Amino acid sequence: MEKRIEVIPYLEFDGIRTFRDSDIMELYTRMEKDGTAPTVFSDGTINNADEFLAIMKSGNNMLFVIFVDGEKSGVIWLNRFEARFARCHWCLFSNQWGEHSMEIGRYTLQAIMRDKAPDGSYFQDMLMGIVPSSNKRAIEYCEKCGGTIQGEIPFAALSEGKSVNGTVIYYTREG
Repeated sequence: MEKRIEVIPYLEFDGIRTFRDSDIMELYTRMEKDGTAPTVFSDGTINNADEFLAIMKSGNNMLFVIFVDGEKSGVIWLNRFEARFARCHWCLFSNQWGEHSMEIGRYTLQAIMRDKAPDGSYFQDMLMGIVPSSNKRAIEYCEKCGGTIQGEIPFAALSEGKSVNGTVIYYTREG
């Protein structure tokens, strides 16, 4: 059965945001409920819903909320923008774990990669993630969603306050 997937950006237009503050805070609460918050934020940058909201409103992140068949099903956000690439982070909620999770991941990445500026150029040519190398499940998922593993860099990630090896994964529109 085909799923209806929507990727809705969290942005402000004419002073009005696409989601309420409570909606964004609820996303973090969902990660806590699913048990994924400690893994997703293993670097310690975000520890609660208030911090998640503040970071997503800071202007340094571009957050997208993933809906599947009208139900909130995950988040993906970009930051550290440079040239036409950005760092990519995401979390799929437990209501979508399993059979359709790769389809959702691939669709989400493709949706972000095909966004264009008014002049017709793409906003992003490449998305990159650095995952603690010990997080084999996340690395495997990223690869199944179309990511390419570039390699491992010593001390490129943080986990529980310590520098750890990081696996570099990238996505391109062509990939």
